[in-house]
Amino acid sequence: MTTRQWMQTSALTALVAAAFVSANSAPAEAQRASAGRVASVTETLAPEPAAARMTPLAALSDAEREAMIARRDAIRDATSSKGGGVARGLSNAAPTREAAESEANLITRNVRNTRAQAVSSTLAEPAAANDGAEVFMGGNTYFSRSADNGATWVAETIPGGPADAPFACCDLDFVHHPGTDTTFGIVLYTNAGQTNGVVRIFVRRGTISGGNDCTYLIDPAGTANNILPDYPHLAVSNNFLYLTTNNLRAGSWIGAQIRRFNIAQMSNCLTTTTNTFTYTGSDGQRILTPVEGATTTQYFGLNRTSNLFRIIRLREASNALEFFDRQLSHGSNFVNPDCRGGTGNFDFIERSTSWSIAGFRLRGAVVPGNRLWFVWNVGPDGSHTQAHIHSAIFSEPGLTTLTSPPVFNNTRCFGYPSISSNVFGEFGITFAHGGKAGGGGQAAQGAIAVDDAGSAGNFFPTLMTTALGTHNRSDSRFGDYFTIRRNKGCAQGWVATNYALLNGNTTSAHVNARYIKFQSSLRANCP
Repeated sequence: MTTRQWMQTSALTALVAAAFVSANSAPAEAQRASAGRVASVTETLAPEPAAARMTPLAALSDAEREAMIARRDAIRDATSSKGGGVARGLSNAAPTREAAESEANLITRNVRNTRAQAVSSTLAEPAAANDGAEVFMGGNTYFSRSADNGATWVAETIPGGPADAPFACCDLDFVHHPGTDTTFGIVLYTNAGQTNGVVRIFVRRGTISGGNDCTYLIDPAGTANNILPDYPHLAVSNNFLYLTTNNLRAGSWIGAQIRRFNIAQMSNCLTTTTNTFTYTGSDGQRILTPVEGATTTQYFGLNRTSNLFRIIRLREASNALEFFDRQLSHGSNFVNPDCRGGTGNFDFIERSTSWSIAGFRLRGAVVPGNRLWFVWNVGPDGSHTQAHIHSAIFSEPGLTTLTSPPVFNNTRCFGYPSISSNVFGEFGITFAHGGKAGGGGQAAQGAIAVDDAGSAGNFFPTLMTTALGTHNRSDSRFGDYFTIRRNKGCAQGWVATNYALLNGNTTSAHVNARYIKFQSSLRANCP
C-alpha cells in the first residue's frame, strides 16, 4: 500500500456543448455529414455447415505462433502510423486528483488462467465473458472454459479456417447476451502472408460447456481473397450483435466496418439479417469499437483531431448512422511516451497502435438515457508527466458534452483501458499501469477501478492491481483486448480480464492472464 493519492479526473466542469452535427436539431446536416463517408448494405448470412468447423487446425509451434502475431502487429503498426495521423495538442487543464493503489474496490474473484500459461503468446490479449459461474475465455490463440468461476480451466479445440484463411491467428473476443442466454466468441483467421482473413463467430446457446451450436463466417473479400478484417470486436444491445473490423488491403486501410446481426436469429442458428456499414471518413484511419451497456442504441467514438470528438449513434430501429461532432475542453497529446520499466527496462506503450489518434486504444460505455463515457491512450502533456488515459463524457438526450477528464498518476504510465457500466449508473474500468518517463519503472501490471456514488462527479478514485508483472516484452509490444463485461447474474458487478508477464518474457509460462469479478464496495456482495 502506498500513500493515498488521487487518480484521475476532475469533478464535472462547466458544460461545453459545441454541436457541429446534430441529428436532433438539423437532420439534413446530419445526412450531408454522412454523404461519401459511409456505405451501407443489408443482406443475409447463413450459418456454416457443421462440417466446416470440423477442419483440424494447423499445428503451430510457439515460435511460429509468435511470428504470425508479430506479422499481424507489423501490418497494424504500419497502417496506424501511415493512415492514422498524429495529432499533437497539449492539455491546458490543471492537474486534478490522482490515486495510488487502495483496497476500496471489492474484488470477489481474481484467478489466473492456466491455459494461457500453457499455450498462449506472450502477447496475451485475454478476453472473456461469463454466464454465472461459467466462463468462456481465450487469447492468442486458445479457447478455454470454466464451470466454477475460473477455479479450473478446460482446454477447447479451435477448428481450422477455410482454405483462403486456414490459420487461427489471434484477436479473440467474447460477449454474453442475457436476453437470449447466448454466448458469442470470435477468432480472426488469416492466410500465411496475412494478406487475407476471415472472422468466425461461435454461438453457444444456454450453457457454455455445451460447446458450439453453430458458427458464422465473415469474409469481407469474398473470392477476391485480399482483405484482412483486422482488430475485430464484439458487443450486444437488446436485439443485435455487433462486430467491428479494421479492414486492410495491401497494407493500406480501406475502412472501418460495422456489422449488425439480428441476435434472435443468430442465437437460434438461423439465416440472419445483417446490416453492414463501411466508414471511411475524411480524417485518415480511424478504428470503431462498439460501447458496452447498449440497450436500444449502440454508439461508436473517434477523435477527429486532438480536441474534436465524433460520436456515431446507431439506433436499433434505424438502418442509418447519425454523426455528432463535439469540441472537448482540452486536447489529447497523441505522441509516443516513454514507459520503460521492469526487468530489462523495456517500453510497453511504444508502438503506434498504442498511442496514435487512429483509436486502437479507444473504448466506451453507456448508461442508457444518461451518460456515455469514452476513454483512450494519450502521451504526457503540460499538466501530466506520464502517459495516461484521456476521456470524454456526454449526456443523453442530445449528447451534450459534460467533461473531458484524464485518468492519470504522475508516477507511472497508464494505458490500454476498457470500460463498462452497470444498471446502477456506476462504471468499472480495466487497464494497465507501469513504466515511467526516464525509465526504471515497474513492468506493466493489470488493474481495475470503480466510479461509484462514493466519488464526486465521474472519476476513479482508487486502483487495485490484479495482475502482477516483472517483465515487458523486449520488442516493446503489449497485448490489448482487455475486456470488461457486465457480470451475468449480478447487476452491480463486472467480469474483466487483464494480464502481465511474471518472472520472464519468453514463453507462455510467464503469461499472468487474469479473470476478475469485481464491483463497488458500497453495494452488497454479489452471490
